[in-house]
Amino acid sequence: MLEGSGRLVPPAPTAAELLALGDRALTVLARLPSTLDAHRDGVSKEMVKAALTAFAQEDLLNLAFLDPKASTVHPHDMRRTATIMEVLGGGSGSLASIYMVNAILGGAVVAIEGTSEQKERLLPQLRMGKLELAFAMTEPQAGSDAASLSTTASPDGEGFVLSGEKLYTTGAATADWIIVVARVAAAPKRTFGLFLVPHGAAGLTVEPLAKLSANIHASCRLKLDEVRVPPSQILGGAERIGSAWSTLRVTGSLERLMVAAMALGLASAVVTRAVEFAKSRQQFGQPIAAFQSIQHMLVEMQVQETSMRLFVEQALSALESGRDATQEVCMAKYVCSEQLQTIVSQGMRVMGGRSYFDFEDMARYYSEAPFSLFAGGTVEIQKMLIARTMGLG
Repeated sequence: MLEGSGRLVPPAPTAAELLALGDRALTVLARLPSTLDAHRDGVSKEMVKAALTAFAQEDLLNLAFLDPKASTVHPHDMRRTATIMEVLGGGSGSLASIYMVNAILGGAVVAIEGTSEQKERLLPQLRMGKLELAFAMTEPQAGSDAASLSTTASPDGEGFVLSGEKLYTTGAATADWIIVVARVAAAPKRTFGLFLVPHGAAGLTVEPLAKLSANIHASCRLKLDEVRVPPSQILGGAERIGSAWSTLRVTGSLERLMVAAMALGLASAVVTRAVEFAKSRQQFGQPIAAFQSIQHMLVEMQVQETSMRLFVEQALSALESGRDATQEVCMAKYVCSEQLQTIVSQGMRVMGGRSYFDFEDMARYYSEAPFSLFAGGTVEIQKMLIARTMGLG
């Protein structure tokens, strides 16, 4: 529905709708089982394309902010995407990454910044699973400190020329368009623009970087050597140059919340697998779940998972209240990413040597868990942001 201001506002999701979204995310996982071994596979445009198609067919991209009439991301849709990310996070780091980068980062940036023409051109294609985006912000010497970005956009007639280097740009190896954040040359320090760079652009070099997991959806080093961007590829048009800073703050918060939900889903998968194993594994004539030391470890894991769930819920509720949710979102990211490391380590101990082998799901969980420590900003960055909300700096 449209508010009087023209904003597209989705209805609050019901419990039944959220349950259905989770079930449809499970259907995607069942349709694309090879992603479960993504930590052993290389870049695959075919798999990314299949994932986006599956998301669309299962209605997981039916989000209000992916409608061309949208101009913002409503908290009700964040609750929907958090539900989807939780399920995907437990089943496949690759699928969760593909969904987050395209639906949350790419889609949200276009919805907030794009011109009417750009939204009409890109968002319906994204919603149908026929378009892949990537978002390039991090640089060798700049990450959470976005003000230190050095990639420049130099005016060239009505367009710009981009020069610089980006790092860890997930999805860039296969994306149709890369959204590049660049500092406008000869402008005030925080004057940034967002630029649409097509796959195969002259002067663009993309190098996939091997990582612990989710290599199907590669994170890449980009080199931009005088990449020319015409006016039609300035996201939001020339009049929006300089507005990117506020958009980056919004999308950064959304990313943190989605990483927290993804970590929650992975933690839930770890607990489920560890409990299942402990009940079935026989030692000394009884299941190992009968031993108090194992029971206590499993109880601790369950309590930690529950605390993660409560922090994610608190962050979503804060967003829905309409107030500044910075503290709650950063707390959710901080707690979930840290607790996940403890939970997966305990899961490895419950399962013993079996957990060290690739045929066991726990090995995948262990390789995917560290992602949450860094995506959306490190734990230390979250603490810094929380401190600011407390008036400490």
